[in-house]
Amino acid sequence: MTNHLHLDVPLLLDTPTGMRTTVHRTFYPADRPPLTVQSGRGWHYTSLAALSSIASSQELWATSWRATNDRTEVHHGLEALSQAWNHYGQENSLADRTRQLLDEAGPFGSYADSFEHVNILCAARERDSPYQWNAYAAGPEGVAIGLNLGTELVTDVDDRPRRHNDAELFGMQWLKVIYTDRQKHMAAARFVAEMDTSIREGAPMEVSDFRALNLLTALNFKHPAFRHEKEARCVCLSDGVELQAMPANLQKTIVPWKGLPVRATPPTAERLPLPIVEVIASPWATEATVEDITRCLADAGMATVPVARSELPFR
Repeated sequence: MTNHLHLDVPLLLDTPTGMRTTVHRTFYPADRPPLTVQSGRGWHYTSLAALSSIASSQELWATSWRATNDRTEVHHGLEALSQAWNHYGQENSLADRTRQLLDEAGPFGSYADSFEHVNILCAARERDSPYQWNAYAAGPEGVAIGLNLGTELVTDVDDRPRRHNDAELFGMQWLKVIYTDRQKHMAAARFVAEMDTSIREGAPMEVSDFRALNLLTALNFKHPAFRHEKEARCVCLSDGVELQAMPANLQKTIVPWKGLPVRATPPTAERLPLPIVEVIASPWATEATVEDITRCLADAGMATVPVARSELPFR
């Protein structure tokens, strides 16, 4: 089964208040192009104020899919998968259980509505990117936060309102965003074929799992016009838990990224810090701004994180 796409062995987190969170990571082998699992570093372009909040709280916030810069991206990706399923079904005999799941899951365009929250955490794969500075971190207080993408992601949902004691999260894995039609066609065709094969061979698959795997894949397909972003992203879907909402005018939802809990008991043990490996000051930063960044990191107990200045010669 290791050569097929399926839900990996879940991570179980028992919270101090006695609630359990199950984190399902989709299984994408590292050698599976074009949706290759990202490692190395990614760059989250933002402001000094945001860095201060991130470092002091040890939380990264993900954007609701309804508030991304491309309002059509979820439908764009799901349409690509819908076409791939139709084509594969015409050329091959789908497993009976696969046909049943397709019928029970309903229209592809409704998959995102099956989860309380669909959130996206983005990072650029290019360090010191002119486009990213201008789009997301312009001005003297812009920063690029270097992240170790090899660190596993866990969402802390303790003390959040729940419909029941157990909650499920899907995703939580850095994947490479793909932009060209050829890559999308290749990825969608491979996904569909491997999904059907896994189901045929007896992989456990409920309707929520089926929707989640399709949606997690679809949200890594973007329009070619955005290819200059060179993005990696972590998509998180939640079921059975309502994540804390940011102010309504920001149209975002919180997904704290706190790293894995330290392997110790009790479950309230201190968590590992965010894997921030470097912070870059914007091309317009002053010496005072660089000092503020250094002070901000020191105040958060992250004084060893190096601070660099952009090498771009912007005016």
